[in-house]
Amino acid sequence: MKAPLIVEKKHYLYSIVVIILFMILISRFFYLQIYKQALYFQASERNRIREVINEPIRGLILDRHGEVLVDNYPSYSAYAIPFEVKRADSVLALAADILNLSELEIKNIIKREATGIFTPVKLKRLIDFETLVRIEEQNLELTGIIHQIEPRRYYPSGVRAPHLFGYLGEITKAELKNPDFKNFYLGEVIGKKGIEKFYEKELRGTRGYKYVEVNALGRQIKLLDDKPEVPSLQGKNLHLTMDAELQRMLEARMDTVRGGAVVVDCTNGAVLALVSKPDYDPEIFTKPISTETWQSLVNNPHKPLYDRMVQSLYPPGSTYKVVLAAAALETGTIQPNWKVFCPGYMWFGRKSYSCWKSSGHGELDLLNAIEQSCNVYFYKLGLKVGLDNWAKFSKIFMFGQPTGIDLIAEKSGVVPDRDYLDKQFGKDRWSRGLIPNMAIGQGDLLVTPLQMARLAMILANEGVYYPLHLMNYLEDPINGSRKWATADSLRIQGVSSETYKIIKEGMFRVVQGQLGTAHAAHYGDINVAGKTGTAQNPHGEDHAWFIGFAPFENPKIAMCILLENGGSGGRVAAPIAREIIKTYFNPSKKRDAEI
Repeated sequence: MKAPLIVEKKHYLYSIVVIILFMILISRFFYLQIYKQALYFQASERNRIREVINEPIRGLILDRHGEVLVDNYPSYSAYAIPFEVKRADSVLALAADILNLSELEIKNIIKREATGIFTPVKLKRLIDFETLVRIEEQNLELTGIIHQIEPRRYYPSGVRAPHLFGYLGEITKAELKNPDFKNFYLGEVIGKKGIEKFYEKELRGTRGYKYVEVNALGRQIKLLDDKPEVPSLQGKNLHLTMDAELQRMLEARMDTVRGGAVVVDCTNGAVLALVSKPDYDPEIFTKPISTETWQSLVNNPHKPLYDRMVQSLYPPGSTYKVVLAAAALETGTIQPNWKVFCPGYMWFGRKSYSCWKSSGHGELDLLNAIEQSCNVYFYKLGLKVGLDNWAKFSKIFMFGQPTGIDLIAEKSGVVPDRDYLDKQFGKDRWSRGLIPNMAIGQGDLLVTPLQMARLAMILANEGVYYPLHLMNYLEDPINGSRKWATADSLRIQGVSSETYKIIKEGMFRVVQGQLGTAHAAHYGDINVAGKTGTAQNPHGEDHAWFIGFAPFENPKIAMCILLENGGSGGRVAAPIAREIIKTYFNPSKKRDAEI
């Protein structure tokens, strides 16, 4: 009797096991086919359908007269779709041979840069035409290897301006975390510096898509009719305020120096030219840059990658004396006829402060002191005005604030007021002996050339100024519609018209007067007003400055020129101002016809 019972129990246990296994299968089937149906359907669709990106044409960059400064020509990059490449071992060897890479290099690129199994990973940028043809010819064997068209910039006008234009480069993983780059993929080309970065969204355009069906080997079968193609939209064309002829002249004129120049339109704040030297050939960044080339730029002692107009800070030297003059007049510290005798030096305490003219200027009033740039006059004036009033009017003229130009990484400069000096030296532990140096634009006072150009515009317009800007308008290449830059006028508060007239008269004498320090800025019958500066540099020869505007009677342009280690502003910077005035007011026949 026991044997049948044992058999019956075994049968019963087997039945339970079978039922449990069957229930597991049923539940798994339910999980995959019903609960996760949408997910796996989507995955299968991804296997069957490939999304092909149509990259948009990047917008052009043009000057104020419509001359093309930055254009495009097509380039090609090779990509791998990780999911498809991994399923075909033979692909790696063939792709490595065609792209002149090793199989290990390709595997490492995919491993390092893949953000999804179906998201293309860039293997090589700017492949040549022969490589492109080989990829197309062996398309059936290169499962998961595709090519895409990408923009490559070139510069047909002869304008270099690499600091202004910036350059394009591949997006990084860090940048992909920025909300502005949502839906971008690793390896995509974006603006990295300058105008290209500032106006990335406008220049880029909108990518398009098309959908193709692929077989199990990843080979394209047909274009899908049920998923219509989404065309890409070309980026906006950016028309700059730049005058290409003026820019070319300045780049050529300053090619062998360190420094730069900026010219602005007094009537609206438009930047007509912006040059930083030394610079580099912008074509360098239109293709993958070698380690050797990059190191040669980074380690160059002249720092060609550095934008001296926007990012560098300098003591402004004697160009800043006009700010002290305004403070003295507005606070009632002096009248214009207040006089000082200059023997070539001044003693303050136990220290002697020298004038640039060792024999001295004799007796001068304010206008004579501006014209001849007498240090002794302004040493004594600075001590009368005092630190607090000097700092107050420095800030009234907007020093310590960036201009807001449409470029990245603009510096604010330093106005060494009482709080600043207390932090540097301890509360009230600094000496009044610092004031004479700051009075003539030395010491801890630091400015950018852009700020000095803004000062020249403010003086030219007697208190009215405009934000500096490079964009003139954005143009839709499809319908021709334009979006213009708006630059509302602003006014400096706290400086009277009478004070401006006195300072402007002094600046007129600097260029036009018999004893002025900037005769070299004079051009023809155009009356020019300006101020030279020679700023001491503890690391070498003095920096040379010139700020000014023209014509004196009805100002059209304001400017700032800086030459690092250039020496005398009147000797080396003022002649460049003359070339600016000559080029702007006497344009070539070609440009005149365009206008």
